[in-house]
Amino acid sequence: MSKTRLISAAHFGRSLTEPMPAVVSGRILSRLVGVICVFLAACCWAAPVAAQGLVVTATPAGEAGLQLDAATISPRLPRPVGIASGGELYTVQPGDTLFRVASRFGVDLASLAVRNNLADLDQIQVGQTLRIDAPAGPGLILPRDGPLARLQFWPWPPVQGQTLVVWLQARTPVTYTLRLGDRAYPVLVEGRRGWAMIPISPLAVPETRPLTLTIGSTSIAVAVPVEAGIFDRYDIPASASEPILSQADKVNAEAVRLAGLFAEVSPLDWTPRSRFVGPFDGDYPRTAPFGSRRTYGGGTAVSAHSGEDFSAPPGTPVLVPAAGLVVLAEPLFVRGNAVVIDHGRGVYTGYWHLSALNVKVGDRVAPGQVLGEVGSTGLSTGAHLHWEMRVNGAAVDPLQWLAPWYTPEQKH
Repeated sequence: MSKTRLISAAHFGRSLTEPMPAVVSGRILSRLVGVICVFLAACCWAAPVAAQGLVVTATPAGEAGLQLDAATISPRLPRPVGIASGGELYTVQPGDTLFRVASRFGVDLASLAVRNNLADLDQIQVGQTLRIDAPAGPGLILPRDGPLARLQFWPWPPVQGQTLVVWLQARTPVTYTLRLGDRAYPVLVEGRRGWAMIPISPLAVPETRPLTLTIGSTSIAVAVPVEAGIFDRYDIPASASEPILSQADKVNAEAVRLAGLFAEVSPLDWTPRSRFVGPFDGDYPRTAPFGSRRTYGGGTAVSAHSGEDFSAPPGTPVLVPAAGLVVLAEPLFVRGNAVVIDHGRGVYTGYWHLSALNVKVGDRVAPGQVLGEVGSTGLSTGAHLHWEMRVNGAAVDPLQWLAPWYTPEQKH
């Protein structure tokens, strides 16, 4: 879903930092059947859904250690359900799709449609009541003699622009390799436990993708259903986009330099349990959400906003969200006065268009420390902070990682 808006050059503080990508063709969300887990070595699986995370445990009950983590780091969405003979009754909420409802309750999509006499899988209405049958039987389980005691995903299912975390717990120390589609991602191992962070592009096609995990000599494949997000859509008028379009060489050179910086992986202390504090001591409106779709000058090329823009008065202090090392603090052509912090293990945050820089390269910074001040430097049309997060080189939504600071009401 999207909402189209024509944005004037003076609309709040607006970042103009997005490169010009190729046209993204429209795709229809695949009508795929829930979550499929296939053990390539002919082993069996269980897929209980807990706290918006997927946790797979081994017989008899796995080993203690990660179950609580899923409940802690995965916010539990409200489930407006009642109990009915033969299953639960669920009331359709804004933004729901039948696929999303089926995934949330761990039921088969086709069975859910048949159970509710739905001929058209695309047509469910807010307020409609669906009967949810519990998955048949106790479910399959990881074999007790297999290499893994627990496999866990958060969030589940992942949405465009989120970071998918994979937690692993083995019975003995092992080595892992992990791929989503055709790309490999590093697995950080600490004893018998390991984890990986997989960035999902905001422009990723909503479809099921194969995740392949190799543990020693055993290979496991898990189907990961990437869901469509809900993003605003903006057309940036030619008067505002001309500075980008007319100086593509400078824009591209800056993007290449930052891509090289974001590709570095340091041994600093970030883990999937880490959280951000807010970048402000106070509340400021979000004027350009992460992932919002943009076209320029009425053209057809679509880009996705790579960060979160907050409109704030010039000079407002910008705070460090989590401990890290400053790896860039200087004026840039597009991004103006910019700061980049390396939080470790492929996680970076960036702060653009600042009026002042309060840190320098090599500084070790702590949460809540002032790193700079809001401004409108670089290619910008008004005072604002552009805050972005990179995981393994890709832009993802930093709001996923905020500790309680940013309320749902502020996000809209």
